[in-house]
Amino acid sequence: MPLNDDILPLATFRLLGSEPRVSSAARSAVESAERRLGFRLPPAVREWYCNEEAIDILARYSHQDPPIPLKEFAVTEWQSLRLLPFKYENQGVCTWSISLDGSDDPPVYVDVDSDGKQWNVQAPTFSAYVYACVWDYALVMDKSALVQAQNEPLSEEAVGELRRLFREQPATFGWPGSTQHRFAGRDQAILIWAGGSQADWFVGAGDASSLESALRAVWNLDAVGQSLYDCSDIGKAVLEKIRVGE
Repeated sequence: MPLNDDILPLATFRLLGSEPRVSSAARSAVESAERRLGFRLPPAVREWYCNEEAIDILARYSHQDPPIPLKEFAVTEWQSLRLLPFKYENQGVCTWSISLDGSDDPPVYVDVDSDGKQWNVQAPTFSAYVYACVWDYALVMDKSALVQAQNEPLSEEAVGELRRLFREQPATFGWPGSTQHRFAGRDQAILIWAGGSQADWFVGAGDASSLESALRAVWNLDAVGQSLYDCSDIGKAVLEKIRVGE
């Protein structure tokens, strides 16, 4: 079952293998930004940025996408929304913003290469967005046992089977693809960027045995096994082992 949003902040730090550490310097930076902006940040956002490693975590668990410093926070408006940008994509393709909708843990919107003309919901809450970023890199992208694929569009049948085989994690939306699906197993994690014309699969694991087990489980889903390729030495060895036995 997907994680409840109420436990996501602590779940994020469990993924990191650490505990949140509030620092006086981080709190001072938050308060300074709030005075300049003229309002108090939403509680979940405020709590995050009072952690001494908040900015570093946003930078580290991404594709080198730079967070916006608190001292540069500035409100932008789109349609009826007031948005607070907090991170850019490393080549300027995307901007991520917090919706200032009055909620304690507000949604995150993403603008994909529209120069502020079109924003779409990326995550239902800020806590869900941060959790997803850390999950993607801690459990998938940074693993030494990793394979990936560019495959046909993700079918409902494949999603249903993934839900049966693995624990579904919080999904996000908007970019890359239209939906980012996440599934976890025992020392295994699957991230899928699902779009209308293509699904990008990433399968990460802690070791060769766990990766092999995950790949054998998903191999025939949308025939993804035929599209998988290695992006690690362990991944290469596991793929070769499975294909020799076909």
